[in-house]
Parts: sequence; structure tokens; C-alpha cells
Amino acid sequence: MKWIIAGGTDPGKVRTNNEDSFVVDEALGLLAVADGLGGHQSGEVASRMAVEFLQKNMKTLLASKSNPEGTNAKLRPATNHLAFCVKLANQAIFEASKKYPKDNGMGTTISSILLGDDSLSLAHVGDSRVYIQRNGQLTQITKDHSLVMDQLRKGLINEEQARTSNMQHVLSRALGIEEAVEVDAEEHAVHEGDYILLCSDGLIRMVTDKDIAAIIQSVKTPGEIAQTLIEAANAAGGKDNVTVIVALGEKGGGFLSKIFNGNQKKHA
Repeated sequence: MKWIIAGGTDPGKVRTNNEDSFVVDEALGLLAVADGLGGHQSGEVASRMAVEFLQKNMKTLLASKSNPEGTNAKLRPATNHLAFCVKLANQAIFEASKKYPKDNGMGTTISSILLGDDSLSLAHVGDSRVYIQRNGQLTQITKDHSLVMDQLRKGLINEEQARTSNMQHVLSRALGIEEAVEVDAEEHAVHEGDYILLCSDGLIRMVTDKDIAAIIQSVKTPGEIAQTLIEAANAAGGKDNVTVIVALGEKGGGFLSKIFNGNQKKHA
């Protein structure tokens, strides 16, 4: 399958700095979005570390063909590699936060995938999201690791209470906060015509899933979809940084990508 990929990031309409980071690596088939948290510039440091460590360690691990620690026999090697590299990023951020007082308490979300011909591998921590849109139907394939969503899943609050809660930003799981972190590692089938969306919460807090699905369905091309989603978030108030990666699976092989509004470079 050929993947056409586009991504971009924007600080939004309220914040002056951008604590989101993302990476698109065609050679690996790796896509990742990270949303940093922490005072001053610490969130930006954490999110950048997350995507850079993930990319670097994935290259090394896949080249070595070694099996990572804590391998799950039910998952493919590539999925185990991805989850392991997320854990390595967690350790690096945690150690840096202890070493440098100005970065104490910094952390980040991460949603990362490896794209294949008929499936994707997923490794996820936090409340950034990954969606698949198939035949016009948008499906979230990640779980939000937030206090509010944990309460909703346990039946402690209802959907309306979750939607209006002022605690939506409180995460129950993130990279860099603890020495070890639990990573959601999964595999999902993909088909020609599928759209894969990775995004930070700066999109989902401003644009509903219904509107996201409508934009994907009407705009069609990944570059235009990514740009339109960012513009929609800003038009709705742009209260947070917003980062979007869109991938479209088509017949053929290879990767084509377009990066805009960010410092990420195209990887050959």
C-alpha cells in the first residue's frame, strides 16, 4: 500500500509558544504526535525529546533485529519495538527532569504508529489521539489517559459531565512523570482508502468528531485535510497548540509526505 502523508503544527490563537512536536519518518513508516506539559519551556523540551528518542531508538532497534524487553507474544515484533521505544523515551524524559531543576515535572503525551501494507502498530500514552476513518466512519482507536475519561469509563460520571468538566486537562498517564509508564500497544487492520489521523488535544477540544469526519470526507487530500483541521481549530478559538498528521492509504507502495507549519523535515 502507498501512504500519502501530511502534517502540520500551529501554536493556536492564545499561546505564544508551541509545546507540541511531531515526526514523520517514511523510511520507518513512523508517525508520532507529542503534546508537552510543564512550566516555562519544559513542555516543549519533553515533547521534542519524546519524538526524537522514539525515532532514533526505532532506527537502532529495527536495524539490530533484537527483541526488546517485556515482549508481548501476542504482538508482532514491530509493535513490541514501538512500545519499548516509547518506554525508553519515558525514562530519558524522567531522568532529564530530575537532572535539570528548570525541567522538574515536565512530561508529554505521545501517540505513535508504524504503518504497514495491511496493518498499523500503535503505542500510546496520554490524551493525544489516533483515529481511522473508513467509508466515512470516524473511529478513535486510542483511549484518553485522563482523569475525566477514566471516571467516565468506570461509570463515575456521565458523558455530559465529562464534556463540561474543568478537569479535562488532568492526565492520568504521561511520559516523564514516573520512572516507568504503562504503554497501550495494539495492532489494527488498515485498508485502501483508509484515512489515519493523529492529533493533539488542541484539535479535539476545538473541533467535534462529527466535524472532523466531515472535513476528512469532503476535503479528501491529506495536505488539505491537515491544513483545514488546523484552521478549524483556530477558527473555534485556538485555545491550545494544535498538531495534525493525516495519512491516506492508496494502491501501490512507498510514502509521500508534506510537512508544513513546523520544524519537522521530510525524511528520505
